[in-house]
Amino acid sequence: MLKAIVILGLATGGFGIPTTTHLTERGNHNGLNIDISVTKGLLKSPTDGRVVLMFAPNGTDPLDDTDVTSSPNYIFGKNVFDFKTGRTVSLSGGSNQSTETGVYGWPNISIDAVPPGTYSVQAFLTKYEKVTRSDGSVVSVRFPCGDGAPNVNGFGSLTTKLADYTVSGGQQTLKLVFDNVTATEPFKGREIGGCNQANYKDTELLKYVKIRSKTLSAFWGRDMYVGANVVLPAGYKASDKNTRYPVIYSQGHWPADSGAFDYPSDTEFADAWNNGTIPATNTTEARPAPKMILVTFRHEAPFYDDSYAVNTANLGPYGDAINDELIPHLDKTFNTIRAPYARIQEGGSTGGWESIANVIYRPDLFGVCFSSYPDSLDFHRHQDIELYTAANAYQRADGSFVPSIRTHRNGTEVVLASTALENHWELTFGTASRSFNQWDVWNAVFGVQGYNNYPLEPWDKVTGEIYHDAVEYWKPFDLSNYVTSNWNNARNLGKTLAGRIYIYVGTWDNYYLNEGVQEFQKRTDAVGGAGWANITILPEKPHGGNYQDREIWDYLTLVDSWIKDHAPDGPSPLSSSATAPSTRGNEWKEVIKRGGRQAAVARQAPPTIKSKTVKVGQEVKASVGHWDPGVVLKAQWTLNGKPTCDKFNVKQLATVSYKPDAKGKLQLLVTGSKRNYNTETRKSGNIMVR
Repeated sequence: MLKAIVILGLATGGFGIPTTTHLTERGNHNGLNIDISVTKGLLKSPTDGRVVLMFAPNGTDPLDDTDVTSSPNYIFGKNVFDFKTGRTVSLSGGSNQSTETGVYGWPNISIDAVPPGTYSVQAFLTKYEKVTRSDGSVVSVRFPCGDGAPNVNGFGSLTTKLADYTVSGGQQTLKLVFDNVTATEPFKGREIGGCNQANYKDTELLKYVKIRSKTLSAFWGRDMYVGANVVLPAGYKASDKNTRYPVIYSQGHWPADSGAFDYPSDTEFADAWNNGTIPATNTTEARPAPKMILVTFRHEAPFYDDSYAVNTANLGPYGDAINDELIPHLDKTFNTIRAPYARIQEGGSTGGWESIANVIYRPDLFGVCFSSYPDSLDFHRHQDIELYTAANAYQRADGSFVPSIRTHRNGTEVVLASTALENHWELTFGTASRSFNQWDVWNAVFGVQGYNNYPLEPWDKVTGEIYHDAVEYWKPFDLSNYVTSNWNNARNLGKTLAGRIYIYVGTWDNYYLNEGVQEFQKRTDAVGGAGWANITILPEKPHGGNYQDREIWDYLTLVDSWIKDHAPDGPSPLSSSATAPSTRGNEWKEVIKRGGRQAAVARQAPPTIKSKTVKVGQEVKASVGHWDPGVVLKAQWTLNGKPTCDKFNVKQLATVSYKPDAKGKLQLLVTGSKRNYNTETRKSGNIMVR
């Protein structure tokens, strides 16, 4: 068994890997203030947004290293509302209680904890756009603009000058000015849609395509685009409609102008691809390269650098935009084979999850997936969190921390970050799952909308307390649960997907993703028999690389063989029942019905007194109503509009009782509060006490 080592250092603020025991309130302010104004004319209209302030070691650029595992910076964030010229945003102190309106910092919560010394200081403002989506939900989010949705300093952000300041350790005010806008990249292509999904210039074999998505535009109430980077094979002729090619859809993060498999930056691969010849090695002769088209997608989205390529209640119908709008457009534009056996899904990490999800949800469209080290396939292990059974995402029952990122050195596991450390780091960049970081986008993709219009988060971002009722809404995206739940019904996934799921992961995966793969294997094997899915778990392999850690041409040859085997004239053709329309899942109407604004409203209910009239001294019982998971409740009885008792704590779904001692109109008031929610008081109807 491996021994785990925790690295201490600047990234942990000297505390090591933090757990909830480090989250003491830091609301008291006794020193450093930062006042930030904006140059006249820089903001054309008031804006909501997120200010991120960084203190970096003197003489360094704070943007050089903002990574959770290594950054030496002190980072602080604060939301602004209707910020405009003439106003000043002030950052001081810090609190883990008022994260939506106050300052929250990492690795120390409070600005007062910045040690005396000289720092390179810079502030950034991420501007939000307020939109009303088609389901009635209203959110303020950033729409990326060809920059791949960075967590700070995206195109259009306001910035202050990078300057050196000395922190004294006592009462002090630093004055900064937003006087610059981060410029959009000067794109040179002719694609529609401006900077949304970027705009690149075609080369001989690398083509760029972008379309306006009708479904996404309708949902978001603004023009929305999706794009693709298309690598054509050597010898491709657009005019030759008789020669058609299978397509590998390579899923992953924002590709910018790169094609699949790092084409053309990987010059060795690009040269061989352009020549159509696999180079000779010490053991093999040169041979023709497989003839296929390689496609990567551009779908930077609110909440992340890609949408996860499925339909979700928070991001919208990206699955339909890509699969039912963009892919048909690609089929019309290029000489593709328009059949599932010739449409291959592949990818690693985020792309690993996207590739397997698209085959599981759309067996009618795609033939097979080769998914490497995918994000959690089964939420019994969400990375290393036992999401269905644990009480806390950051701390185990025995008090030990839950790790998030690791490496191995000389065969020993070295933990680089805990789930607490990483989630708190994310919180400096945005509240309500808007940080554009990993844990937050999982909330947006897997979760439904909360009553506050934003993702219904599965745990408290500060304390790690898990809300199991919120986790229940994740189950349609728990892929082992989805497959086994649809095993023998109309979708018949047990037979439909047999022989079409290929997964690879290493036992030393840096993000513990091997655990979710093992859970997926255990649950699908339980109903389908050992090996229902073709799963390869290689010992001591970390996160990264091609499927089964194969060399690129070995991998592409494997994919080419699968295509030929499952073609209509191959030895194992895909049956019509395996690709029938009835196998389709993740349908947008069901997703938004279950997880959109109307569903969030329907979950709510006011407190209710269970009697119509009572006598003085007779016990009255009442429900506290229905609230979103995680809302903390306080109740109070009133008689004739005046309190009859102090406010008292109540739990969700509780029944409370009271014996009135006077006549009049009796009412129960329940006040609910939660991070990122407006505090709200709901009232029962009046009953008469006689």
